[in-house]
Amino acid sequence: MTKVHYFGPNLKRLRIQSGLSQAELGAALDTPVNGQAISNWERENNHPTYENLIGIAKFFNVMPSELLRTEKETAVGETTAILDRIDEYMPKVTEIRRVMHMMKDFSPRQLDGLSEQLDQIMQYFRPYTPVDEDGEPETDQNGRKITKQSKYRDIPIKEIHQVYQELKAIQSYRDDQQKRD
Repeated sequence: MTKVHYFGPNLKRLRIQSGLSQAELGAALDTPVNGQAISNWERENNHPTYENLIGIAKFFNVMPSELLRTEKETAVGETTAILDRIDEYMPKVTEIRRVMHMMKDFSPRQLDGLSEQLDQIMQYFRPYTPVDEDGEPETDQNGRKITKQSKYRDIPIKEIHQVYQELKAIQSYRDDQQKRD
């Protein structure tokens, strides 16, 4: 039987990056497990079932194979994926550089405000614990805090895109009107 050497450290890294305890992660999976199971997986005392592996990958929004790779394998895989999409990334890099130059004109206070806004946006991509109207964390029937996947899955992307397209059409109409005048 082949021993998987990288799953435990990868799981622990992802869990810590998400700010979750072992119990919180276990409770948040589609097939919940206790914190001790997560601990055993991280220490590589045993490994999850295939179903749990898929659930963990889904929760962290990664491919199951990414949970089993070394850091070097992950870096090589990401490099290959980046090279395959270099034409897509170059305009984005150019835009980032343009924004960096624009940021030089901002005051530290303005940058702090922008940082807060970006942090609020990033909250949509992190797992979270819902709270009731009193601000208390919601719990399951066993009294454990409930941790849900990121809120970005609830963002109405299609509706936002439709509004964006309508705004573009309005702007195009206005531009045409100005050219005629």
